[in-house]
Amino acid sequence: MQDNVASDGEEERNGEGNGESEEEQFDISLAASHSYMGNSLVAVSGRSVLEAGWVGRVPVAAHHGTVFPGETVPMLLTHPHDAAIITRAIKHNKLFGLLCPDETGSLVSGYGVLCEVFEAGVGADDEPPRTLSFKARATHRFRCLHMPKHSVPIHMYSRMRAVDVRVLPEVRLGEPLRHARLASLDTLRRSTSDCRLRCMDAAVTPWPLFVYDIFDYRRMRRIIEDYFRTMSLENLPEEAVSLSFWTASNLALSARDRLALFVVDDALLRLHMEVRLITRKSVLCCASCATVVARREDIFAMSSEGVHANYSNPGGYMHDIVTVSRASNTAPGGAPSSEFSWFPGYSWTVALCSSCTSHVGWRFDARRRTLRPQHFYGLCRNFVRPRCDGDSSPASSPTPSASPPAAEPEDESLRDS
Repeated sequence: MQDNVASDGEEERNGEGNGESEEEQFDISLAASHSYMGNSLVAVSGRSVLEAGWVGRVPVAAHHGTVFPGETVPMLLTHPHDAAIITRAIKHNKLFGLLCPDETGSLVSGYGVLCEVFEAGVGADDEPPRTLSFKARATHRFRCLHMPKHSVPIHMYSRMRAVDVRVLPEVRLGEPLRHARLASLDTLRRSTSDCRLRCMDAAVTPWPLFVYDIFDYRRMRRIIEDYFRTMSLENLPEEAVSLSFWTASNLALSARDRLALFVVDDALLRLHMEVRLITRKSVLCCASCATVVARREDIFAMSSEGVHANYSNPGGYMHDIVTVSRASNTAPGGAPSSEFSWFPGYSWTVALCSSCTSHVGWRFDARRRTLRPQHFYGLCRNFVRPRCDGDSSPASSPTPSASPPAAEPEDESLRDS
């Protein structure tokens, strides 16, 4: 079902005719604050400083997608076992891990991200806590130190359990022509065009300039800035590693592409891969039947964290959401509600694919006629997949296994603590 643009426009005109107050743009910092979790969260003092190669034993649980360092992770734990384990972690080093699934979404990939709790609910001091709400920030990629010889179904990590992990390195190589730079040209570098000087520097090497430009940070950053400027996102991270993670988090990618970016250790290589992915002209389709739901140009930011953010529902399930200004081929899946709304001032309605009735996300409608935007959609990235324009199948989207392999005996280090 197409957006009800006509009725929305009619409401706006009626509001203007009734002399309503001036239009108010939604404050995107409200969504990033996750105020729907209540005002009982308090700051957790102390921070853990880790370096590449750090080895430690931390509680981990499976996540349904790939979380990149820098993302905010709001969580509501409703199981006493998980709440007790995270409460102990908060008192110790505030660290826990989220395991990434493989590209099929059904098996453990062996990779994950360490998260550090920075706000927690009052329930963190209960003995023992029944439930626990908190906010954490993803900080470091890790690899499980001891992995079983056989594939492990992701559901085996539905509860928190202790695992030995090793923090992965973040390589940031310098300017590729730095060592070939001609010292005799240094006095001209401020007055002569950079391209001409780079051509001269490359002339004394075995490779032409375009080879070095492939991994030139400034060139890749300009492309990424231009891409996100169309979404009104301009304050991008300056540092290469942070930019590569932020870009990977905010691109509409398949599970396979997200995992491929996650396992790369070199920030410039990750940025190069992202620049290539940006050139794809794609649409977002229902993951179940490949019906087109939204176009990439409809993606925009409703959170100061970017066009993508993680949100938790009252049942403790965390959704990774990409916001779009309009969606097609969707139908409402129930009555509107403003309870536990991720976006203050908006009511939400479940959005279903009109072809197969699968859940693809939510429609959000402003509760005041003066609030802008009047409506938008939050699509769950696990329920929609990108597809290149003109293709009949989702781009780089793997076909899930019909049935996961049976659980195999695990390494001793993966057992519950």
